[in-house]
Amino acid sequence: MKTPPPAQPAYILHSRPYRDSSLILELFTPDYGRIGCVARGARRDKQRRQQALQPFTPLLVTLLGAGSLKTLGPVENAGVPLWLKGRAVYGGLYANELMVRLLPEGEAHYGLFATYQRLLQELSGLRGMDSAELEGPLRSFELQLLTELGSCPSLDYCAESQGVVSEAGSYRLELELGFVPVLRQGNAALHEGEFYGSELLGMLRAKESGRWPAEVLGPAKRLTRILLRTLLGEKPLQSRELFIQVYGK
Repeated sequence: MKTPPPAQPAYILHSRPYRDSSLILELFTPDYGRIGCVARGARRDKQRRQQALQPFTPLLVTLLGAGSLKTLGPVENAGVPLWLKGRAVYGGLYANELMVRLLPEGEAHYGLFATYQRLLQELSGLRGMDSAELEGPLRSFELQLLTELGSCPSLDYCAESQGVVSEAGSYRLELELGFVPVLRQGNAALHEGEFYGSELLGMLRAKESGRWPAEVLGPAKRLTRILLRTLLGEKPLQSRELFIQVYGK
């Protein structure tokens, strides 16, 4: 008898109906990264199986089959479901949608999996009443996602000098190169793709520590928006549109 594959830690990123009684799930696991599977009969067994197959719930899953679309085998809870409240729900949905849209299928992402777990833990501890609470956790997640996709330049590296970014310098993001020095006259305002060296180094420290000073949150959001826009294209994020519909901004 063929030995079943070992169980994988997993989270559900997205689900949709499939045929009369099943679901197609997009899972996120450390070994497979983003992976699709069919949960056969999940919509019929509403009292047990479907209730377990919810976003933000840590699971142990067994994935069967050799093709790219697996079949979901046994499922166990791997911990207490994380209950996100208010605006934090949309922060979690936003992270899930980014991974569904951007992660290639079937590639391991151990670092990002750990970052996602931390994100959910942080979001579950928020009251969800203030959007500002979400900023630090989401910036950490976005930067890790972009780094693993190879789409985030080193925050402390000057592409022109091939040295370390200067705290006192000003830099422009060149998507193909990274950060290059820019000359500023007087107190001229920074353009969208320009950053102070102190901001870039502050982002790096915040990403590594998880503690986000207020003065780097704005520049970090500006940077991740630029980098994500090049990957996402013109199609809007549904999670962001839902957030605007509910909260108005």
